Parts: sequence; C-alpha cells; structure tokens
Amino acid sequence: MSKDLGLSIVAGVASALVYLSVLTGGGGLGAVLAYVMPLPLVMIGLSWGFGRTLLGSGLGLAVIVAAAPSAAPVFAAAALLPAVILVRLAVQYRPVPQGGVVWYPPGSLLAWLAAAAVVLMVLGTSLIMGSGTGFEEQARRYVTQLLDQMGPLTPVEVRDGAVALWSALFPAMLGSAWLIMAVLNGMLAQWTVAKAGHALRSSPDYGALELPLWMLAALVGAAIIGLTAGGNVGYLARNAAVVLMWPQMFVGLAVVHQTLRRRSNAGMMLAFFYVAFFVLFGWAQVAVAGLGLVRHWTRLRRLQVVGRQEEK
Repeated sequence: MSKDLGLSIVAGVASALVYLSVLTGGGGLGAVLAYVMPLPLVMIGLSWGFGRTLLGSGLGLAVIVAAAPSAAPVFAAAALLPAVILVRLAVQYRPVPQGGVVWYPPGSLLAWLAAAAVVLMVLGTSLIMGSGTGFEEQARRYVTQLLDQMGPLTPVEVRDGAVALWSALFPAMLGSAWLIMAVLNGMLAQWTVAKAGHALRSSPDYGALELPLWMLAALVGAAIIGLTAGGNVGYLARNAAVVLMWPQMFVGLAVVHQTLRRRSNAGMMLAFFYVAFFVLFGWAQVAVAGLGLVRHWTRLRRLQVVGRQEEK
C-alpha cells in the first residue's frame, strides 16, 4: 500500500472517529475536536491532491453509516463538504506564459465557502423548521427552551434580550460557525503541510486578500431582500446577509495586518488590536467588516476607471 493511500484511510477514519466521540458525549474536548473534523481530510488533499480527499471522505462516511446511519447527513455537511470545497479549489492552478503557475486565489475560495454556508443555512433551516408557523417564531421557542435549561435563574430582562437576539440570528449563527470552521481548517492545514514540506501549493499572502466582485452584489441583494420582504424569505435573507458579512470582515482583518506589519512594533500592535477586537466583538466586527467593504468598493471603482481608460 502506498503512503498517500494509507494516509487517506487514516484521515477518513480519524474524522469519523472524532465525530463519533462527539455523538457519544465527548465533553468539552469533544466539542473542541468537533471543530477540526475536516482537518485530516484537508491536510491529505493539500499534500497529495483532491483524489485523496475524496477517498478519505468516502471511507469516513462509510464508517459513520455503519456506526450511526442517522448521523451521516450532519457528518457530510460538517466535515466532508468543507474539506471537499477547500481542497478542490485550493489545488487548482493555471500556467502563465512567463513560466510557473498561478494558484486559485484565496479570496475566491473564501467567497465560495461563504456561498456554501448560505446554502447550507437555508436548507438546514428549512428542513429543521419544516412548515407551519414562521421560522423566526420557531427559533424563538427553541432558544427560549435552551436558555431555560441553561440558566433558569437568569434575570428576565437579560433572558428576553438574549432570546430576541439569538432567535433573530439563529440560522446565521449556525452558518457563520460552519464558515469559520472551514476557514480555520483551511489555514491550519496549509500551514501544517507547508511546515512539513509537503504542500502542493505555496501559502497565499492573506494580507492581499481580495474577494470577487459578485460577493458585494450578493451581500447587497440579501440585505435588500431582508429589509423589504417579510415572513420566512425576509428572515432567511437577513441571516444570509449576516453570513455574507464574514468574508468582508476577513478582508478587513487582512487590511489591518497589511497596515500594521509595516511598523517596527507590529507584533505588539496586532496583539493590542485583537484584545480590543474580542472585547468589543460585536461593534468591532461591524467596523472591521466596514473596512473590508471600503476596500472592496475601492477595488470596484478602480477596475471601472481602468475599463473606461481601455475603451478610449
């Protein structure tokens, strides 16, 4: 058996065993490990190619089907889908006339991950909520029950505020968690295989992260529908807009890194920035996403000016 084939088997089984440990009550460690379920599959793909990720994914799914068939769809969505999207796009390249290759840009990969997160969010919400009363009302009942179990002695005003916020953004919280998991696994896998000297592609310059132009149109469209439409359509569109803000925030973080790393005390300033970012997370997230939007809009205007000049 070749080395890459054996590692593919190990990767698939490892992802499946992590998921099974969560299902059987892995506690706090299981919850942490659940967030890196796709990691072995991404690492094997970034080292040996997309075919090995598919092989590992198939073996992992077979293990889950044999052990807990009803859990297979969740495993496929949480572990296999992000790994397949990440590796399939990350190992794409095109040759250039001057020699060498240009790898698939990380901004475009991030955009497709965000699109997948929105699709999963819409499908998952529709399947879980089903028909009957509105999605938001069902989410409110679920969140209320959850908070009653977690903190029965919580003051009424705090509980009501949490219910209002969490129920309004419940699908977005799930979609955002999936997107963040996929991004972190991709970055960690690339860093690991590059350090080991097995990376198929060169590590991207995250400071130069740029999103495809259609991402701005998708965000604006979701926001408009969310503000104008009612019922389940408006509810899902508002949550989709929240998920689509995450790529803009990642671009904003790239701008911050690109700006601060030129300074002599870059490490200290970045540490201070992230402390403030997590302390003021809600407002800081909006501000950094706004910075990403400014960069996106500036790039769009620059491309429009270049296009007009070429037409003359």
